[in-house]
Amino acid sequence: MKTFIVFVVCVVLAQALTDEQKENLKKHRADCLSETKADEQLVNKLKTGDFKTENEPLKKYALCMLIKSQLMTKDGKFKKDVALAKVPNAEDKLKVEKLIDACLANKGNSPHQTAWNYVKCYHEKDPKHALFL
Repeated sequence: MKTFIVFVVCVVLAQALTDEQKENLKKHRADCLSETKADEQLVNKLKTGDFKTENEPLKKYALCMLIKSQLMTKDGKFKKDVALAKVPNAEDKLKVEKLIDACLANKGNSPHQTAWNYVKCYHEKDPKHALFL
């Protein structure tokens, strides 16, 4: 199965998104906004690292985006092998793996809380490489 996304809320090291990946992200975003009823203005704030508003629709949006990016299962299990396979530079994999592990240490009491904790942590630790569209 073809994987379209190069790290939603993960790392994009020295590689820009292709037009196809950008289109897929737009579709995922529209689908997740519709499915979760998250406020689009609050979702837009996440792009800049504004995680001050924490509500159920935003948490469900985070989970939805990670699921559609094939980085997390519906039950909140992160697919680290999939994430690491997307790291373009082999020498960066150890750094990325440590960051993923650190951010996954704060499990939530639900899959969407786990997703929220992960994306928030990743953005705090590496905002330059965090994407949340």
